Amino acid sequence: MNAPVRSKVEDITSILRDEILRGQYRPGERLPSERDLAARFESNRGGIREALKKLEQLGIATITPGGVRVVPIEEASLSILGPLVDLQETPDPALVSHLLEVLGALLSMAARTAIERASTEELDEMQRIVKELIRNVHDSDQQHQGWRELGTLFSQVSNNLVLRLILNGLKAQITNRLEARRPTEDDLDYPKRETTLNQLSQGLAVRDANCVAATIQEHFDHINSMVQARLNADRSIVNE
Repeated sequence: MNAPVRSKVEDITSILRDEILRGQYRPGERLPSERDLAARFESNRGGIREALKKLEQLGIATITPGGVRVVPIEEASLSILGPLVDLQETPDPALVSHLLEVLGALLSMAARTAIERASTEELDEMQRIVKELIRNVHDSDQQHQGWRELGTLFSQVSNNLVLRLILNGLKAQITNRLEARRPTEDDLDYPKRETTLNQLSQGLAVRDANCVAATIQEHFDHINSMVQARLNADRSIVNE
């Protein structure tokens, strides 16, 4: 299937967004005027104005009567994470580490709440997924699918709308982007994977929310260490 054709406004927004993220404009600095941007991009001022509004929605620019000024990246919205990861051919290991740390902490929180609130039927479904993961411990595709299914169930059962929305935003920003950085078969620690899954199963069997939450966090810490090793190896190759 062919990728959708981007509009002129989307192209302008992406270029200006990436220039801001790369530091070509400092926080507080004004962007060029609508007239200058229209000339640069061979666009009408209405298209430029729309692109600037999109930058404001991303939280990296603010539109004032005196012009459009750049906002510090720390004040931007969650939507900027994906473009930040995409800035370099090999993503910044520190940024990816922070993403996985937060995702692991949030999913651990969702799991803890879910175990405390789950019905017998919901616990049985969690246990079913984990047992399927144990049976397919050497199948990486099944592992990724099973963990996504389990994470979604934890999120749903936790019944915390804010938590679910944040998790959805993070997953949308990084899941596909990190697929290409999955550890190779040689990197995987199957005994560690099986131990983690057995701990999950045991925690679910006795409704031990602390055990399940701690195991989820440990799982993400392990993923983070493997992804960091892969990213650093990729960056070493690029820099040679």
